[in-house]
Amino acid sequence: MRKIGTISSDKDIYRNYFRKEVSNKNILRYQWILQEFFNNVENKKVLEIGCGDGGIIQFLRKRNYAVGIDISYQGIENLKSIGIESYLIDISKETIPFENNFFDYVIALEVFEHLKSPQNAIEEIQRVCKKNGKVVLSIPNYRTGHKFIYRGLFTFRRFENYLKDNGFEIINKKQYGICPPLWSIWGRFLLKKINENDISKIPFTSKINRFFSSAYWRFVIPTKFCWLLVFEILNKNPDGAKKLYKDISDETKNAY
Repeated sequence: MRKIGTISSDKDIYRNYFRKEVSNKNILRYQWILQEFFNNVENKKVLEIGCGDGGIIQFLRKRNYAVGIDISYQGIENLKSIGIESYLIDISKETIPFENNFFDYVIALEVFEHLKSPQNAIEEIQRVCKKNGKVVLSIPNYRTGHKFIYRGLFTFRRFENYLKDNGFEIINKKQYGICPPLWSIWGRFLLKKINENDISKIPFTSKINRFFSSAYWRFVIPTKFCWLLVFEILNKNPDGAKKLYKDISDETKNAY
């Protein structure tokens, strides 16, 4: 009789996905997102999904109630080490441990391409986010060479349609960065290492790079060549994902 092998859980796969301390390698991107989407956000309830390196909430937590969830054990340890309330959750199949309509903001940056079940994540986000609450999420450009479980879903246009099909209202979308090969040429000359002991000291050349990659370049280079696209969406219909199932059923039950 053939013995069936065991498969590591996703939590085991992502156990050491993050470093053993909070990293600031994404500080430029985080600061840009803060300026663009969270300017003057105070006294709000904020959830960030997949923020094991500190994420956006490390900057929002002083003036807001901020919570982080991640699939990585090390990521959760990182968050706890800097005093952020955090939970080890696989958003592909587990529920977020908060009641319905709890959060004003939900953040998920470059998370969806990692998920076995994006739909479960959508339903959970809609459930815990207040009606007309805001969701800020981003997906990377497939041209970067990033691997995807569902490659066809993560073109910018198809993902936008996917969000709309699930009942979200897109109120804003902004592109960030330059995908290869332009980035490999540009970044080689301008991007300098940030002092992780003092994140306020961002090298001047890095600031120039951020300006060109996130502001000037978006007017010069088509969206399809940006590094990632950030969506700001309204949780207009908290039952949107569930309604999608019914719509599919109603429209196809007599099709065959």
